[in-house]
Amino acid sequence: MNAPMVATDPYTQALSRLVGALTEDAIFALAAAPRGQAATLEGLGKRRTDAYTAVLQGQRALRMNDEFDHWVVEMARAIAPVAPPEWMPMCEVIGEKVTLEAGARGLRSFFSSKPSDKDVQRVKRLGSLSVRLLRAIFAADGPVDAEEARTLASLIGSLGLPEADAQPLYTEAPHAIEHLEVYGDLEEGVGRAMVAGAWYGAAWDSIDPREEAIVRSFAKKISVPIEDVERLRTEATHRVDQRRIAGLATVDAARYMLTDRTPGIGVQLAAKAGTLMLPRRYREEALGQIGHGTPVSLAKRYTNLTEGERLSVMGIAWAVGLFEDPSMGRRALLRARHDRIAQDLGDDGARARTMIDEWISVVLLPVAFNMK
Repeated sequence: MNAPMVATDPYTQALSRLVGALTEDAIFALAAAPRGQAATLEGLGKRRTDAYTAVLQGQRALRMNDEFDHWVVEMARAIAPVAPPEWMPMCEVIGEKVTLEAGARGLRSFFSSKPSDKDVQRVKRLGSLSVRLLRAIFAADGPVDAEEARTLASLIGSLGLPEADAQPLYTEAPHAIEHLEVYGDLEEGVGRAMVAGAWYGAAWDSIDPREEAIVRSFAKKISVPIEDVERLRTEATHRVDQRRIAGLATVDAARYMLTDRTPGIGVQLAAKAGTLMLPRRYREEALGQIGHGTPVSLAKRYTNLTEGERLSVMGIAWAVGLFEDPSMGRRALLRARHDRIAQDLGDDGARARTMIDEWISVVLLPVAFNMK
C-alpha cells in the first residue's frame, strides 16, 4: 500500500504555519488567564491579525520556540487589555485600566479612538511607578537577571505608552525605595494593586527580607493599612503555591501528549509551557525532569485543581498536540492521550478540545475561504 501523500501546495503549507502560530498563542493565552479562557482566546486573536497575516505570507514573525523572550513581550502587550497575564507581577495594575492598549491590531481606527492626553499622563505616571517598584524588588537581592528583565519589558509593553515615554523605562537604573516618588493622587485600587504586584514579584522566587522591606516601605509611603499589607502578602504567596500545582500538571500533560516527539518538539513545547505556567521557585523540579527524559506517569497527582485550572491545563495540552497540524490518524492518537490525561485529572477533555478547535477554526476558515 502506498504511503499517504504529504501536501506540498503553498496554501496548505501557509495554513499549517498559521496552525502552529495559533497553538503557541493558545498556550500563552491559557497560561495567562485562569478563567474566562474562551473569551481570552477570542480577544487575543482579534489583536493578533497582523501577526497572523505575516505568518501566512511567510514573512518574519516572532515565534515561541525561536525568540521566546521577544515573543513573550509582544504577547503580553497584545493580551494586556483582554486579560493581563496572571504570571506577570503588576497584572492587577494593568487590570485597573493602567494601559493604553485597546482594539484590534491593524484595525485600531475602527475599534478604538486615540487616548486623551489625560489618559496618557495617567498611564505614564502610574505605569512608571509600577515599573520602578517592581525593578526595585528585583534588584533588592542582586542584579536584575534575564528573566526579570523580560518580566519588566512585558510590564512596560503592557502599558502601551508612546515610544518616547516607554523607552527610558527599559534602561533606567533601579530606584532606592526612599527615592521612589509618588506624584499626584494615587487611586486606592491602584495603590493596593501595586502592593499586591510587589508581593507577587517578590514571592515568584521566594520572598527575600530585603524585598519584604521594600514592599512594606512602599505600602507605608502610600498609606495602605497594615492589615491589608498582610492580607495581600498572604494572597500573593497562595497564588504562587497554587500556580505551582497547575504548572506541574501542565508540564506533565504536555510531555504525555508528545511522548513520541522527545527529544525534539515535545521537550521544547513542554519547557516553554512550563516556563509560562510555573513560578520560578518551583520550575527546576519540573523542567529538570524534561531535560533528563524522565517518563511521564499519570498517577492522579493533580485532582485538587480548580475547574478553571483544569480547563487551562487541558487546553494547553490539546494546543501542544495540534502544534504540528496533525493528520486525521495522528489526531485520533492524540485525542486518546488527551482523554487519558482528562481522566487522570477527573475532567472531560471534550470541553477543552472544543474550545481550542473552535477558536482555531474561526481564524482559519475565513482565510481558507479566500484562497483560490
